Amino acid sequence: MRKMTLFGRSRRQAWGTKVVYERVDDARGNKVGAAVHDIGSTNVLTLLVVPTPQGGIHEVSSRIECQNSNPFTWTHSFHIVDGTLLDVGRTDQMPAFCVPMWAEFAVASYLAEHDKHEPIECSVIDESTGDAHPAVFAWSGHDSVVWSVDGAVRCRHGVTDGEITVSEWPGFTNVRESDEDELLRGISAQIRYRVVDFVRGIESR
Repeated sequence: MRKMTLFGRSRRQAWGTKVVYERVDDARGNKVGAAVHDIGSTNVLTLLVVPTPQGGIHEVSSRIECQNSNPFTWTHSFHIVDGTLLDVGRTDQMPAFCVPMWAEFAVASYLAEHDKHEPIECSVIDESTGDAHPAVFAWSGHDSVVWSVDGAVRCRHGVTDGEITVSEWPGFTNVRESDEDELLRGISAQIRYRVVDFVRGIESR
C-alpha cells in the first residue's frame, strides 16, 4: 500500500468542496436521524444527530482545521459530543500520516471519486483519547469503499458514479439525500432544529 500524493494538485482536484446530506435509518429502515458533511477549503465539518434508546438526542459536531481541503494536513480537531468539547491539537508524537476519526467521510469521499485508487494506509486519531490506530481505506469490488480500523471493518460505503450514496454502520445506515429540504422532510423537530442551525453556520462562514 502507498500513501496519497496530493502535492501539485489544485484544491478541487485534490479533495473538492461540497456539502453532503444524509438521512440516518435504523435497522428497520426507519428515518431516525441526520448527518451533514462539509468538505471545505480550510475545514472539514460534520454533524450527526440521532435519537438515543432513552428517548433523548445524541449529537456530535466536529470541525477539523486543515489546508487545501485535505484532512491529512489537519492541525486541530474540535469535537463536541452532547455539549462536551474535545479539543485535540496535532502533535509531533502522532504519526506523520494521520487523520482524525471524524474526517473519515472526507477521506472515503476522495477514494470514491478515484476509481481503482490504491488503498490508503494511515493512522486515525481518536478524538476522545488522542490515541492513534492503524486504519485502511480501500475499494472493495467496483461499488464500495471500506474503512477498517485496527483490522476490523468500521464502515462500508456504497459508491455510485463517484459519490458515496449509502454508508453501512453497525446498527444504522446513512443514505444520501439530494438536499437539505429532502433531509428534513418527515424528521423530528429536535433534529430539524440542529440541522438547520448547523447548515446556517456553514453558509455564514
